[in-house]
Amino acid sequence: MNTKYIITVFTSLALTACNLDYNPTTAVSDATLTSSDYENLLTGVYDGAQSIKLNINDIAADNLTSPGWWPDIDNNGQTASTSSDINSLWNSHYKYVQLANNLINLIDNTPNPTIQQIQISAQAHVIRGWLYSQIAQHWGDAPLLLEVTDALAPRDPEAEIWKQVVADFEYGVENAPEFSDRGYVSKVAAKALLARTLLTGAPEVKDVVRAKQLAEEIISSNQFTLADNFADIFHAKSSNEIILQWTNLNGDSGSDGWFMRSDIVNLYEAENGHGSAGYGEQGRYENRVDKSAFSIFENSDKRKDATVRHLKLANGVETWDCVKYPSYNAADPWPVIRIAELYLISAETQGYPDGVERLNQLRQIRGLNAYVVGTDITVDNFLEKIMHERRLEFFAEGLRWYDLRRWFNSGEAGKKAVLSLRKYQPGETAGSRPQASETMNIADDGHNLLWPIPQTAIDHDPNLLPQNPGY
Repeated sequence: MNTKYIITVFTSLALTACNLDYNPTTAVSDATLTSSDYENLLTGVYDGAQSIKLNINDIAADNLTSPGWWPDIDNNGQTASTSSDINSLWNSHYKYVQLANNLINLIDNTPNPTIQQIQISAQAHVIRGWLYSQIAQHWGDAPLLLEVTDALAPRDPEAEIWKQVVADFEYGVENAPEFSDRGYVSKVAAKALLARTLLTGAPEVKDVVRAKQLAEEIISSNQFTLADNFADIFHAKSSNEIILQWTNLNGDSGSDGWFMRSDIVNLYEAENGHGSAGYGEQGRYENRVDKSAFSIFENSDKRKDATVRHLKLANGVETWDCVKYPSYNAADPWPVIRIAELYLISAETQGYPDGVERLNQLRQIRGLNAYVVGTDITVDNFLEKIMHERRLEFFAEGLRWYDLRRWFNSGEAGKKAVLSLRKYQPGETAGSRPQASETMNIADDGHNLLWPIPQTAIDHDPNLLPQNPGY
Protein backbone atom coordinates (compact mmCIF):
# COMPACT_ATOMS: atom_id res chain seq x y z
CA MET A 1 0.00 0.00 0.00
CA ASN A 2 1.66 3.27 -1.09
CA THR A 3 1.59 6.50 0.86
CA LYS A 4 -0.65 8.35 -1.56
CA TYR A 5 -3.31 5.64 -1.30
CA ILE A 6 -3.20 5.73 2.47
CA ILE A 7 -3.65 9.50 2.53
CA THR A 8 -6.60 9.44 0.15
CA VAL A 9 -8.42 6.55 1.79
CA PHE A 10 -8.06 7.68 5.36
CA THR A 11 -8.77 11.34 4.76
CA SER A 12 -11.90 10.42 2.86
CA LEU A 13 -12.86 8.07 5.68
CA ALA A 14 -12.48 10.91 8.14
CA LEU A 15 -14.86 13.02 6.13
CA THR A 16 -17.56 10.51 5.30
CA ALA A 17 -17.66 8.17 8.28
CA CYS A 18 -19.69 10.55 10.43
CA ASN A 19 -21.12 14.02 10.70
CA LEU A 20 -18.20 16.41 11.24
CA ASP A 21 -18.62 18.75 14.18
CA TYR A 22 -15.15 20.23 13.78
CA ASN A 23 -14.74 22.54 10.81
CA PRO A 24 -15.03 20.57 7.54
CA THR A 25 -11.92 19.57 5.62
CA THR A 26 -11.22 18.58 2.06
CA ALA A 27 -9.70 15.30 0.94
CA VAL A 28 -5.96 15.13 0.34
CA SER A 29 -5.28 13.47 -3.00
CA ASP A 30 -1.57 14.14 -3.43
CA ALA A 31 1.35 12.54 -1.60
CA THR A 32 3.05 15.97 -1.42
CA LEU A 33 1.45 17.42 1.69
CA THR A 34 1.23 21.06 2.68
CA SER A 35 0.90 22.38 6.23
CA SER A 36 -2.82 22.84 5.56
CA ASP A 37 -3.10 19.18 4.53
CA TYR A 38 -1.62 18.07 7.86
CA GLU A 39 -4.12 20.26 9.68
CA ASN A 40 -6.92 18.71 7.66
CA LEU A 41 -5.76 15.21 8.53
CA LEU A 42 -5.60 16.19 12.21
CA THR A 43 -9.18 17.45 12.00
CA GLY A 44 -10.22 13.98 10.84
CA VAL A 45 -8.48 12.48 13.89
CA TYR A 46 -10.31 14.85 16.23
CA ASP A 47 -13.58 14.07 14.54
CA GLY A 48 -12.98 10.36 15.05
CA ALA A 49 -12.38 10.81 18.76
CA GLN A 50 -15.45 13.01 19.10
CA SER A 51 -17.53 10.29 17.42
CA ILE A 52 -16.88 7.78 20.22
CA LYS A 53 -20.06 7.36 22.24
CA LEU A 54 -18.84 8.12 25.76
CA ASN A 55 -22.24 7.57 27.34
CA ILE A 56 -21.99 3.89 26.38
CA ASN A 57 -19.87 3.50 29.52
CA ASP A 58 -22.73 4.86 31.63
CA ILE A 59 -25.33 2.73 29.83
CA ALA A 60 -23.28 -0.40 30.54
CA ALA A 61 -23.02 0.69 34.17
CA ASP A 62 -25.65 1.83 36.67
CA ASN A 63 -26.07 5.45 35.52
CA LEU A 64 -28.07 5.18 32.31
CA THR A 65 -30.36 2.63 30.70
CA SER A 66 -31.08 2.23 26.98
CA PRO A 67 -33.29 -0.81 26.34
CA GLY A 68 -34.30 0.34 22.88
CA TRP A 69 -31.08 1.66 21.38
CA TRP A 70 -28.27 -0.27 23.09
CA PRO A 71 -29.97 -3.40 24.49
CA ASP A 72 -26.84 -5.58 24.58
CA ILE A 73 -24.83 -2.90 26.38
CA ASP A 74 -27.72 -2.06 28.69
CA ASN A 75 -28.15 -5.62 29.94
CA ASN A 76 -24.54 -6.75 29.70
CA GLY A 77 -25.30 -10.03 31.37
CA GLN A 78 -26.78 -11.14 28.05
CA THR A 79 -24.14 -9.61 25.77
CA ALA A 80 -22.91 -12.11 23.18
CA SER A 81 -19.96 -12.06 20.81
CA THR A 82 -22.50 -11.76 17.98
CA SER A 83 -23.84 -8.46 19.37
CA SER A 84 -24.13 -5.78 16.70
CA ASP A 85 -23.59 -3.17 19.46
CA ILE A 86 -20.21 -4.65 20.41
CA ASN A 87 -19.18 -5.08 16.78
CA SER A 88 -20.01 -1.46 16.00
CA LEU A 89 -18.00 -0.17 18.94
CA TRP A 90 -15.00 -2.39 18.14
CA ASN A 91 -14.95 -1.24 14.51
CA SER A 92 -15.28 2.45 15.33
CA HIS A 93 -12.46 2.41 17.88
CA TYR A 94 -10.03 0.73 15.49
CA LYS A 95 -11.12 2.87 12.54
CA TYR A 96 -10.19 5.99 14.47
CA VAL A 97 -6.95 4.44 15.78
CA GLN A 98 -5.96 3.94 12.16
CA LEU A 99 -6.75 7.57 11.36
CA ALA A 100 -4.32 8.61 14.10
CA ASN A 101 -1.76 6.04 12.95
CA ASN A 102 -1.92 7.37 9.40
CA LEU A 103 -1.05 10.90 10.50
CA ILE A 104 1.63 9.80 12.97
CA ASN A 105 3.26 7.52 10.38
CA LEU A 106 3.31 10.27 7.75
CA ILE A 107 5.09 12.68 10.07
CA ASP A 108 7.44 9.96 11.36
CA ASN A 109 8.53 9.41 7.75
CA THR A 110 9.04 13.10 7.08
CA PRO A 111 12.71 14.17 7.05
CA ASN A 112 13.33 17.02 9.49
CA PRO A 113 9.72 17.62 10.55
CA THR A 114 8.77 21.17 11.49
CA ILE A 115 7.68 22.21 14.98
CA GLN A 116 4.13 22.45 13.64
CA GLN A 117 4.29 18.86 12.33
CA ILE A 118 5.68 17.60 15.63
CA GLN A 119 2.87 19.33 17.53
CA ILE A 120 0.31 17.85 15.14
CA SER A 121 1.81 14.40 15.65
CA ALA A 122 1.72 14.91 19.42
CA GLN A 123 -1.99 15.65 19.30
CA ALA A 124 -2.56 12.52 17.24
CA HIS A 125 -0.47 10.52 19.75
CA VAL A 126 -2.63 11.69 22.65
CA ILE A 127 -5.86 10.94 20.82
CA ARG A 128 -4.54 7.49 19.88
CA GLY A 129 -3.56 6.91 23.51
CA TRP A 130 -7.04 7.93 24.63
CA LEU A 131 -8.64 5.57 22.09
CA TYR A 132 -6.42 2.70 23.20
CA SER A 133 -7.31 3.38 26.83
CA GLN A 134 -10.95 2.87 25.86
CA ILE A 135 -10.09 -0.35 24.01
CA ALA A 136 -8.15 -1.74 27.00
CA GLN A 137 -10.97 -0.82 29.38
CA HIS A 138 -13.60 -2.56 27.26
CA TRP A 139 -11.83 -5.62 25.86
CA GLY A 140 -8.60 -6.15 27.81
CA ASP A 141 -6.20 -7.98 25.49
CA ALA A 142 -6.57 -6.53 21.97
CA PRO A 143 -4.51 -5.86 18.84
CA LEU A 144 -2.01 -3.05 19.32
CA LEU A 145 -1.63 -1.43 15.90
CA LEU A 146 0.87 1.42 15.53
CA GLU A 147 1.03 1.54 11.75
CA VAL A 148 -1.62 1.65 9.06
CA THR A 149 -2.11 -1.94 8.01
CA ASP A 150 -4.73 -4.36 6.81
CA ALA A 151 -2.68 -7.36 7.96
CA LEU A 152 -4.17 -9.85 10.40
CA ALA A 153 -3.00 -9.19 13.94
CA PRO A 154 -3.15 -11.19 17.18
CA ARG A 155 -4.28 -9.73 20.48
CA ASP A 156 -1.61 -8.12 22.63
CA PRO A 157 -1.73 -8.33 26.43
CA GLU A 158 -3.73 -5.56 28.03
CA ALA A 159 -0.62 -4.44 29.91
CA GLU A 160 1.13 -3.75 26.60
CA ILE A 161 -1.74 -1.57 25.46
CA TRP A 162 -1.56 0.45 28.68
CA LYS A 163 2.20 0.86 28.20
CA GLN A 164 1.53 2.33 24.77
CA VAL A 165 -1.12 4.63 26.26
CA VAL A 166 1.50 5.93 28.69
CA ALA A 167 4.04 6.36 25.88
CA ASP A 168 1.54 8.30 23.75
CA PHE A 169 0.62 10.60 26.63
CA GLU A 170 4.29 11.10 27.51
CA TYR A 171 4.91 12.14 23.91
CA GLY A 172 2.10 14.65 24.25
CA VAL A 173 3.50 16.08 27.48
CA GLU A 174 6.80 16.71 25.70
CA ASN A 175 5.62 17.81 22.27
CA ALA A 176 1.98 18.99 22.26
CA PRO A 177 1.30 22.73 21.98
CA GLU A 178 0.72 24.82 25.08
CA PHE A 179 -2.88 25.18 26.21
CA SER A 180 -4.94 27.66 24.19
CA ASP A 181 -8.31 26.00 23.55
CA ARG A 182 -10.18 23.36 25.55
CA GLY A 183 -11.23 21.68 22.33
CA TYR A 184 -7.68 20.68 21.42
CA VAL A 185 -4.94 18.57 22.95
CA SER A 186 -2.31 20.49 24.90
CA LYS A 187 0.67 19.64 27.09
CA VAL A 188 -1.44 20.02 30.22
CA ALA A 189 -4.22 17.84 28.78
CA ALA A 190 -1.67 15.12 28.06
CA LYS A 191 -0.32 15.49 31.60
CA ALA A 192 -3.81 15.17 33.09
CA LEU A 193 -4.57 12.06 31.03
CA LEU A 194 -1.20 10.62 32.02
CA ALA A 195 -2.03 11.16 35.71
CA ARG A 196 -5.33 9.31 35.19
CA THR A 197 -3.56 6.42 33.47
CA LEU A 198 -0.82 6.07 36.08
CA LEU A 199 -3.54 5.67 38.70
CA THR A 200 -6.13 3.60 36.85
CA GLY A 201 -4.16 1.64 34.25
CA ALA A 202 -2.91 -1.93 34.48
CA PRO A 203 -0.60 -2.79 37.41
CA GLU A 204 2.37 -2.77 35.02
CA VAL A 205 1.98 1.00 34.45
CA LYS A 206 0.56 2.01 37.82
CA ASP A 207 2.63 4.71 39.53
CA VAL A 208 0.61 6.47 42.24
CA VAL A 209 3.54 8.62 43.34
CA ARG A 210 3.92 10.20 39.91
CA ALA A 211 0.15 10.33 39.37
CA LYS A 212 -0.17 12.38 42.55
CA GLN A 213 2.74 14.60 41.49
CA LEU A 214 1.20 15.34 38.10
CA ALA A 215 -2.24 15.98 39.61
CA GLU A 216 -0.85 18.36 42.21
CA GLU A 217 1.19 20.23 39.59
CA ILE A 218 -1.97 20.91 37.58
CA ILE A 219 -4.05 21.85 40.64
CA SER A 220 -1.41 24.16 42.10
CA SER A 221 -0.88 25.96 38.77
CA ASN A 222 -4.37 27.51 39.19
CA GLN A 223 -4.73 27.40 35.41
CA PHE A 224 -7.97 25.46 35.92
CA THR A 225 -10.34 25.93 38.85
CA LEU A 226 -13.44 24.29 40.30
CA ALA A 227 -16.65 26.04 39.30
CA ASP A 228 -18.79 27.65 42.00
CA ASN A 229 -21.90 26.72 40.00
CA PHE A 230 -21.72 23.14 38.72
CA ALA A 231 -24.21 23.75 35.89
CA ASP A 232 -21.90 26.40 34.40
CA ILE A 233 -19.38 23.69 33.50
CA PHE A 234 -21.76 22.35 30.88
CA HIS A 235 -23.81 25.44 30.01
CA ALA A 236 -21.00 27.98 29.53
CA LYS A 237 -19.34 25.89 26.77
CA SER A 238 -15.89 27.07 27.90
CA SER A 239 -15.72 26.41 31.63
CA ASN A 240 -12.41 26.89 33.39
CA GLU A 241 -12.93 23.43 34.90
CA ILE A 242 -12.42 21.69 31.59
CA ILE A 243 -8.89 20.76 30.53
CA LEU A 244 -9.88 18.89 27.37
CA GLN A 245 -13.25 18.45 25.68
CA TRP A 246 -14.56 17.15 22.38
CA THR A 247 -16.24 20.20 20.92
CA ASN A 248 -19.49 20.19 18.95
CA LEU A 249 -19.83 23.14 16.58
CA ASN A 250 -22.70 22.13 14.31
CA GLY A 251 -26.36 22.00 15.26
CA ASP A 252 -27.21 18.30 15.28
CA SER A 253 -30.35 17.11 17.01
CA GLY A 254 -28.98 13.56 16.92
CA SER A 255 -26.44 14.32 19.66
CA ASP A 256 -26.06 12.13 22.72
CA GLY A 257 -27.43 14.89 24.97
CA TRP A 258 -30.60 15.05 22.90
CA PHE A 259 -31.06 11.29 23.20
CA MET A 260 -30.77 11.53 27.00
CA ARG A 261 -33.26 14.32 27.64
CA SER A 262 -36.95 13.88 28.45
CA ASP A 263 -39.52 13.83 25.64
CA ILE A 264 -42.26 15.44 27.76
CA VAL A 265 -40.56 18.77 28.54
CA ASN A 266 -42.87 20.79 26.31
CA LEU A 267 -45.98 19.13 27.73
CA TYR A 268 -44.72 19.58 31.29
CA GLU A 269 -44.11 23.29 30.77
CA ALA A 270 -47.50 23.68 29.09
CA GLU A 271 -49.02 22.35 32.33
CA ASN A 272 -46.73 24.06 34.80
CA GLY A 273 -45.39 27.19 33.13
CA HIS A 274 -42.36 28.19 31.07
CA GLY A 275 -39.07 27.21 32.73
CA SER A 276 -40.74 24.87 35.21
CA ALA A 277 -38.89 21.85 33.82
CA GLY A 278 -35.53 23.30 34.84
CA TYR A 279 -32.37 22.59 32.87
CA GLY A 280 -32.62 20.82 29.55
CA GLU A 281 -34.86 21.27 26.53
CA GLN A 282 -37.03 18.65 24.84
CA GLY A 283 -35.20 15.50 23.82
CA ARG A 284 -35.81 11.98 22.52
CA TYR A 285 -35.51 10.10 25.82
CA GLU A 286 -33.83 6.99 24.45
CA ASN A 287 -30.93 6.85 26.94
CA ARG A 288 -32.58 7.29 30.32
CA VAL A 289 -31.34 7.68 33.88
CA ASP A 290 -31.28 4.44 35.86
CA LYS A 291 -33.81 5.19 38.62
CA SER A 292 -31.38 3.94 41.27
CA ALA A 293 -29.21 6.96 40.49
CA PHE A 294 -31.73 9.41 41.91
CA SER A 295 -31.01 8.22 45.43
CA ILE A 296 -27.26 8.89 45.27
CA PHE A 297 -27.50 12.70 45.35
CA GLU A 298 -28.01 14.58 48.60
CA ASN A 299 -30.49 17.46 48.37
CA SER A 300 -27.79 20.05 49.04
CA ASP A 301 -25.60 18.70 46.23
CA LYS A 302 -25.30 21.38 43.53
CA ARG A 303 -24.72 18.63 40.99
CA LYS A 304 -28.15 17.07 41.41
CA ASP A 305 -30.40 19.51 39.51
CA ALA A 306 -27.72 20.02 36.86
CA THR A 307 -27.43 16.27 36.28
CA VAL A 308 -30.74 14.41 36.76
CA ARG A 309 -34.39 15.37 36.49
CA HIS A 310 -37.74 13.73 37.21
CA LEU A 311 -40.83 15.07 35.44
CA LYS A 312 -44.43 13.87 35.86
CA LEU A 313 -47.46 14.95 33.87
CA ALA A 314 -50.97 15.26 35.22
CA ASN A 315 -51.93 12.05 33.39
CA GLY A 316 -49.25 10.13 35.29
CA VAL A 317 -46.67 9.89 32.48
CA GLU A 318 -43.21 10.48 33.95
CA THR A 319 -39.56 10.54 32.87
CA TRP A 320 -36.18 10.27 34.58
CA ASP A 321 -33.56 11.96 32.43
CA CYS A 322 -30.05 13.39 32.39
CA VAL A 323 -29.80 17.14 31.76
CA LYS A 324 -26.04 17.62 31.83
CA TYR A 325 -26.02 18.40 28.10
CA PRO A 326 -29.03 20.72 27.83
CA SER A 327 -28.90 22.34 24.37
CA TYR A 328 -31.31 21.31 21.66
CA ASN A 329 -28.83 22.33 18.94
CA ALA A 330 -26.21 19.93 20.36
CA ALA A 331 -23.59 22.62 20.89
CA ASP A 332 -22.70 20.95 24.18
CA PRO A 333 -19.04 19.97 24.55
CA TRP A 334 -18.24 16.55 26.00
CA PRO A 335 -15.59 16.70 28.74
CA VAL A 336 -12.63 14.36 28.31
CA ILE A 337 -10.95 15.41 31.54
CA ARG A 338 -11.72 18.13 34.08
CA ILE A 339 -9.80 19.62 36.99
CA ALA A 340 -12.26 17.94 39.38
CA GLU A 341 -10.81 14.58 38.37
CA LEU A 342 -7.33 15.75 39.32
CA TYR A 343 -8.62 16.47 42.85
CA LEU A 344 -9.96 12.92 43.07
CA ILE A 345 -6.83 11.44 41.49
CA SER A 346 -4.76 13.23 44.13
CA ALA A 347 -7.10 12.03 46.88
CA GLU A 348 -7.05 8.41 45.71
CA THR A 349 -3.28 8.30 45.24
CA GLN A 350 -2.68 9.74 48.72
CA GLY A 351 -5.05 7.25 50.32
CA TYR A 352 -6.50 7.44 53.81
CA PRO A 353 -6.26 9.76 55.73
CA ASP A 354 -4.12 12.20 53.72
CA GLY A 355 -6.33 12.09 50.63
CA VAL A 356 -9.46 13.15 52.53
CA GLU A 357 -8.44 16.82 52.30
CA ARG A 358 -8.61 16.94 48.49
CA LEU A 359 -11.82 14.90 48.53
CA ASN A 360 -13.41 17.34 50.97
CA GLN A 361 -12.33 20.36 48.93
CA LEU A 362 -14.35 19.03 46.01
CA ARG A 363 -17.33 18.05 48.17
CA GLN A 364 -17.55 21.44 49.84
CA ILE A 365 -17.55 23.44 46.61
CA ARG A 366 -20.35 21.13 45.42
CA GLY A 367 -22.44 22.07 48.46
CA LEU A 368 -21.78 19.02 50.66
CA ASN A 369 -20.38 18.73 54.15
CA ALA A 370 -16.78 17.67 54.59
CA TYR A 371 -16.21 14.11 55.74
CA VAL A 372 -14.99 13.79 59.33
CA VAL A 373 -11.90 11.60 59.42
CA GLY A 374 -12.40 8.51 61.53
CA THR A 375 -16.17 8.99 61.68
CA ASP A 376 -17.72 9.58 58.26
CA ILE A 377 -14.73 8.20 56.43
CA THR A 378 -12.32 5.47 57.53
CA VAL A 379 -9.59 3.33 56.06
CA ASP A 380 -12.21 0.65 55.40
CA ASN A 381 -14.62 2.80 53.36
CA PHE A 382 -12.17 5.27 51.79
CA LEU A 383 -12.21 3.73 48.30
CA GLU A 384 -16.00 3.39 48.44
CA LYS A 385 -16.27 7.12 49.22
CA ILE A 386 -13.93 7.93 46.32
CA MET A 387 -15.96 5.82 43.91
CA HIS A 388 -19.19 7.37 45.14
CA GLU A 389 -17.82 10.86 44.59
CA ARG A 390 -16.60 9.94 41.11
CA ARG A 391 -20.09 8.71 40.26
CA LEU A 392 -21.68 11.95 41.44
CA GLU A 393 -19.12 14.15 39.72
CA PHE A 394 -18.74 12.37 36.38
CA PHE A 395 -22.26 11.08 35.84
CA ALA A 396 -22.79 10.52 32.09
CA GLU A 397 -19.22 11.52 31.26
CA GLY A 398 -18.04 8.04 30.31
CA LEU A 399 -16.01 7.01 33.36
CA ARG A 400 -18.35 4.84 35.41
CA TRP A 401 -17.96 1.46 33.65
CA TYR A 402 -14.20 1.25 34.06
CA ASP A 403 -14.43 2.59 37.61
CA LEU A 404 -16.65 -0.41 38.41
CA ARG A 405 -14.20 -2.79 36.78
CA ARG A 406 -11.16 -1.54 38.68
CA TRP A 407 -13.18 -1.35 41.91
CA PHE A 408 -14.31 -4.95 41.43
CA ASN A 409 -10.69 -6.00 40.91
CA SER A 410 -9.37 -4.06 43.92
CA GLY A 411 -10.13 -6.88 46.40
CA GLU A 412 -12.98 -8.67 48.15
CA ALA A 413 -14.46 -5.46 49.58
CA GLY A 414 -14.53 -3.86 46.14
CA LYS A 415 -16.03 -6.96 44.55
CA LYS A 416 -18.77 -7.07 47.18
CA ALA A 417 -19.49 -3.36 46.76
CA VAL A 418 -19.84 -3.59 42.97
CA LEU A 419 -22.07 -6.68 43.12
CA SER A 420 -24.32 -4.86 45.59
CA LEU A 421 -25.10 -2.34 42.83
CA ARG A 422 -26.19 -4.81 40.12
CA LYS A 423 -29.84 -5.45 39.32
CA TYR A 424 -31.85 -7.82 41.48
CA GLN A 425 -30.89 -11.43 40.96
CA PRO A 426 -33.31 -14.38 40.85
CA GLY A 427 -34.60 -15.11 44.35
CA GLU A 428 -33.84 -11.66 45.75
CA THR A 429 -36.63 -9.64 47.31
CA ALA A 430 -37.45 -6.34 45.61
CA GLY A 431 -36.44 -3.48 47.87
CA SER A 432 -33.79 -5.48 49.72
CA ARG A 433 -31.05 -3.44 47.99
CA PRO A 434 -32.32 0.11 47.37
CA GLN A 435 -29.14 0.91 45.43
CA ALA A 436 -29.76 -1.91 42.93
CA SER A 437 -29.59 -0.89 39.28
CA GLU A 438 -32.55 -1.36 36.99
CA THR A 439 -30.56 -3.18 34.30
CA MET A 440 -26.84 -3.48 35.13
CA ASN A 441 -26.11 -7.19 35.35
CA ILE A 442 -22.62 -8.15 36.54
CA ALA A 443 -21.81 -11.83 36.96
CA ASP A 444 -20.48 -13.15 40.25
CA ASP A 445 -17.04 -13.64 38.69
CA GLY A 446 -17.14 -10.22 37.00
CA HIS A 447 -16.25 -11.65 33.59
CA ASN A 448 -18.69 -9.36 31.79
CA LEU A 449 -16.86 -6.29 33.05
CA LEU A 450 -14.90 -7.05 29.88
CA TRP A 451 -16.82 -7.25 26.63
CA PRO A 452 -16.50 -10.14 24.16
CA ILE A 453 -14.37 -9.87 21.03
CA PRO A 454 -16.92 -9.55 18.18
CA GLN A 455 -17.51 -12.80 16.35
CA THR A 456 -17.33 -11.02 13.00
CA ALA A 457 -13.80 -9.87 13.87
CA ILE A 458 -12.84 -13.41 14.89
CA ASP A 459 -14.30 -14.82 11.67
CA HIS A 460 -12.09 -12.41 9.72
CA ASP A 461 -9.03 -12.97 11.92
CA PRO A 462 -8.83 -16.18 14.00
CA ASN A 463 -5.68 -14.73 15.60
CA LEU A 464 -8.05 -12.86 17.91
CA LEU A 465 -8.81 -16.10 19.73
CA PRO A 466 -9.05 -17.09 22.52
CA GLN A 467 -12.28 -15.28 23.33
CA ASN A 468 -12.56 -13.37 26.61
CA PRO A 469 -13.61 -15.69 29.50
CA GLY A 470 -17.30 -16.33 29.97
CA TYR A 471 -18.39 -15.82 26.35
